[in-house]
Amino acid sequence: MEWKLEEDIICCEVCVYEYVICKNDTNVNVCIDKIKQHASIHTREVGSIRQRIQNIKYWIEELHIENTIPVSPLSHAGIQTKRTLMTCLENAGYLTV
Repeated sequence: MEWKLEEDIICCEVCVYEYVICKNDTNVNVCIDKIKQHASIHTREVGSIRQRIQNIKYWIEELHIENTIPVSPLSHAGIQTKRTLMTCLENAGYLTV
């Protein structure tokens, strides 16, 4: 099932807040639970959300943004995720585009 933009926004915003802004050591499962609280994403499988977090980790690493995401990056991260993440990072003041 393809990811909707709204779902990507939720994942990116939660990850940026937890792991870039706050630099928390939050376990990825706790982060997934926070993501699943949103009505538009609560039906997604945990494994699918974990992979999305790994995609976010990939782009954050590519952009050389300091983070504490406790997963390894997946290199097949999509362009929609990159664009969404870049917007979230720009809004948070971590990136100027």
